[in-house]
Amino acid sequence: MPKDIPKLRRWLSHLTEQVLETTSSDHNDFLQVSLVSGRLQLVAEDAIYSFGDYYLNFRKLFEQFDFEALPLRSNVLILGLGLGSIPELLEDYIGVEYDYVAVEIDPVIIDLATRYSLPKLRSPLEVVQADAYAFLQIDHRKYDFICVDVFQDATVPEHLIGDDFLELLKSSLAPGGAIAYNRLADTSAHAKEALNYYEDHFKEAFPKGELVNTQGNYMLLNDARFLLE
Repeated sequence: MPKDIPKLRRWLSHLTEQVLETTSSDHNDFLQVSLVSGRLQLVAEDAIYSFGDYYLNFRKLFEQFDFEALPLRSNVLILGLGLGSIPELLEDYIGVEYDYVAVEIDPVIIDLATRYSLPKLRSPLEVVQADAYAFLQIDHRKYDFICVDVFQDATVPEHLIGDDFLELLKSSLAPGGAIAYNRLADTSAHAKEALNYYEDHFKEAFPKGELVNTQGNYMLLNDARFLLE
């Protein structure tokens, strides 16, 4: 069962943020779980890791995404768990049902998600504590949809932006599957860095790719055919 949160605090969260827990880990110096407008939010020092069905980067992408282009019963790989905003969005906001494998390197984040949010999910979910790169090297399953949402605070780890990582993603993708890669674009410097990565690396690996600007993030898709017209 999810962690019980008093109804009063849920009500108050619509007026002011309710901090539920603050902690740290070997991977994140600062982690905080709060209730904001009735939604669970997980933040690091300079980044939002999860925000329920209001996790706008993926929410805005999913609003433009053609889910009918995926197999009817898809298996989804999530690299970077947070509190599970991606499966929550797909279940409750989009209304699709998939099987999930979620890879998260930080055991403290896994513990927070396990106590606060994951029990509310209806879909099958396998959580693996591992580095995303190392996981892709040893996992031989093929996935219909891969969501890359890995940050060290506000930075994508260096080993997850190389061409070899993109090749691992490609080899883990089932034929006709989709990849959504989240890059921060909240400042001009971050936006320039993300755009350069898209043009110089991502498009080389996925020539049919597309960039979706969600106002604060650039969401990189492996194939523009997944965008609704």
